[in-house]
Formats: sequence, structure tokens, C-alpha cells
Amino acid sequence: MVGFLATAIAGPLIGVRQLDAASTAQIRLANVRSDLDALLRIQLAEETSLRGYLATHDPLFLDEDKPPDPAFDRQARQLEARLREVEMPAAAIQTVDDMRARHTTWERDVALPLLQNPGSLEAYTQQATGKIITDQMSRDASQLRDLLTQASVRVDADLRRRINATVAISAGIVTLFAIVALWYAIGRATAVARLAEGQVLVDALQRTLRVGGQRLAATQIGSAYASATREALIGGDVLDVWRAGPTRGWFLIADTSGKGIEAARHAAFTQYAIRALAADADDPAAVLRRYNRLFLNTFDDPSVFVVAFLGTFDARSQTLRYASAGHGTAYVRRGALIERLPPTGALVGIDPEERYGTETVPLALGDVVLLATDGLTEARGADGEMLGEDRVVAILRDAPPDPQALCDLLVASADAYSGGVQDDLAIIALRVVAEDESVSTEFSTIAGSDAAS
Repeated sequence: MVGFLATAIAGPLIGVRQLDAASTAQIRLANVRSDLDALLRIQLAEETSLRGYLATHDPLFLDEDKPPDPAFDRQARQLEARLREVEMPAAAIQTVDDMRARHTTWERDVALPLLQNPGSLEAYTQQATGKIITDQMSRDASQLRDLLTQASVRVDADLRRRINATVAISAGIVTLFAIVALWYAIGRATAVARLAEGQVLVDALQRTLRVGGQRLAATQIGSAYASATREALIGGDVLDVWRAGPTRGWFLIADTSGKGIEAARHAAFTQYAIRALAADADDPAAVLRRYNRLFLNTFDDPSVFVVAFLGTFDARSQTLRYASAGHGTAYVRRGALIERLPPTGALVGIDPEERYGTETVPLALGDVVLLATDGLTEARGADGEMLGEDRVVAILRDAPPDPQALCDLLVASADAYSGGVQDDLAIIALRVVAEDESVSTEFSTIAGSDAAS
């Protein structure tokens, strides 16, 4: 009898210890993912500084993030140490070592030569080499994420197996443990029910918080939004268009770090904060500077950041003025000619003193401005290769003039290439038209695409 009671008491205690061990393992894996994200942000910050300088020749882009940056090597070594803590296979350590070697090659063979002589005859070849190296680093990071996901699945599976075995053995010995097992089952069912209620609540909150786009003078606008989060239909990308007067209006696209509930919270903050800051402003760069400081004062998590493109269109002068916080996929299509709109500053959430620039772009009737988050260019095929800017430009060049048809085509192309949405994806297209051709705008806030109505 004493043995039965001891088993009944020991069973739940063992289960609690195993749950604690699994939770600790998952926390360590989460720390590894955070370190990997930080490593990629350092590379992205260096690339942003380099691209900004090459596009503008403005030395302000060459801040503390300019190449070479020893922070990448320090972060890589910390990531390797964390990988050893969670006993990841040697392949994971080797992947980080490969990323460090590629980063060194990128700084030595691409970044430093371009900074020393940006107008050399080899500049184009060096930039092409840089893109290849960056793509290789992205594939390395993707492989490491896959290994981390597999490790997380193994931890969960081991936890379930051990708890199920403990419950089965103890429940077969004494009725008391059967009661404890029933208590666990009821608790799990309650937790699942609360999770489902929470997902419905978050979905409803996001639908309530997000506001639809408004009509802009002399424009037709198309949009598409697809979330990669399957458990809760929410995402971290932002689309917004709103009026600032009879002939002028703002439009915004942004991509907040992470996925799920936290990303949706940052997205809602981004949309409302930028709308509020732009209410008494006409310079996109000034709005991004103020938003960057507000964001850093609001969120103290160093792993949180925002990529954003904020533009204002004046129908009277037919001009676009924009500021870009590290946003890459931004183009103007003029007939068969495609013009890229380069970033004018670094990501939001990195440096409180970051200074963004404003660029002015003249537009004509029929010109199309296309903006998309990185879920488009980074859609991956079965072989791991990304869709990439070159393919996006080719699709844009041959796409129909209607902006909604263009957005739908890009979503369908990314979906067909990757076999399904892998990352949050937001697209907005603005076409300059005569005033009587412009239409009102409504955005899809959850998944799929909505035509401008």
C-alpha cells in the first residue's frame, strides 16, 4: 500500500519535473533563435548602410553599422555557444561558422571595395557577388531555423511521451493517480478551449483595430495581404492609405519583426502611431524620425524592429515624396521601364538618432508604384532558392496595368513558386490616373487579397 501511495505521489512530481526540464529546453531554443535573428540584423544593418551610401553618396549612412563591423563575429560566437548549450548537432555549429566566413568574404570582397571606390568598373560585379553571398547566408539561416524547429519538435515529443508513460503506469496502479490524471486532462481541455477563445478574440481585435484605406485623388490602388500564421489568423505586416487634403494623401507599408500576436500588436501600434504623427506633417522623413524615437521609447526589446516605407502623393503636382526605413521591395513602373526606390535610412528600432532622408519622384499618368514586404521576394521554391528581386521585376514589367490585377498576380506567383504562404506578405500598388478614374480603397486585413472598390 505504501508503494502504491508513493507511486501515486511520485508520478505527478516526475511529470512536473519533466515539464520544467522541457520548458527550460524550449526557453534555451528560443534564446538561440533570438541570437540568430540578431546576427541577421547586424548583416542587414551593414547592407543598409552600404546600399544607402551607394545610392546617395551621403556619408551619414556610414555610421557605426558600416562595414567592417566586429559585432557580427561576436554575435556569431555567442550563437555557437548557445547552440552547444542546447546540444545541437555539429551541423548547426558548422552552419554558423559558414555564415561567419561568408560575412567576412562579403566585407572583404564586396563592402570594403565598394566603399573605397563605388564608381569602379567592377562595382556592378561586386554588388552581384554581394547578392549571391547574402542569398547563401539566408539559406544558411533557413537551414539553422529548420534544425531548431526539429529540436523543438523533439523536445515536445519527448515531453508528451514521458508524461503519457507516467500517467499510464500510475493510473493503472492506484485510483488516486487516475484522479490526478483526470485533473490533468480537464486542465488541458480547459487550456485548449481558452486558447481557441483567445485566437478568436485576437482575430476580432485585429479586425477592429485595423482601419481600411481611404480614397486618394487621381489614383487607383490595389492591395493584397496574406498571413503566414495558421494557428491564429494574424500577421505583422501593415498596409494603409489615407487622405491629407483634397489633392494629397499618405500611404504606408511596414513589416514588423516576428509573427503572431506580438507582431500584430506592433503592427497596430505602427499604423496608428504613424497616422497620428503624419497628421500635422508633410515630410515623410520627419515622420519616420519621430516614429523611430517613439518606437524605441515604447518597446525595450532589442530584437523588435520595423521595416517601413512611408510616401505621400500630391495629385496636383503628380509627385511622390517618400522615406524608407530599410524597405527593399519598392519600384516605379514607367511603361516598360522599372525604377527601384532605394532605402533612405536604417530600420526603425535600431538607433534613436537615426536620420532618414526624403526623396522626391515625379510621376506621370499610367505610372505604377509597387511596394511589397519581404514575404514576396523571399518566397522559397522546393530547392530553397528565393523568388528574388529579378523575378519580381520581370513579373512587374509584364503585368497588367490594373493595380489590383498586379497585386493578385504577384500573390499567385509567390504562392505557386513556394507552394504556400511562408511569411507574412503585404502588397500595395498605386497607379496615377485622371481624377475621374480614381476609386475608393479597402484593404484585406487577414488573408488573401481584396480588390479596391
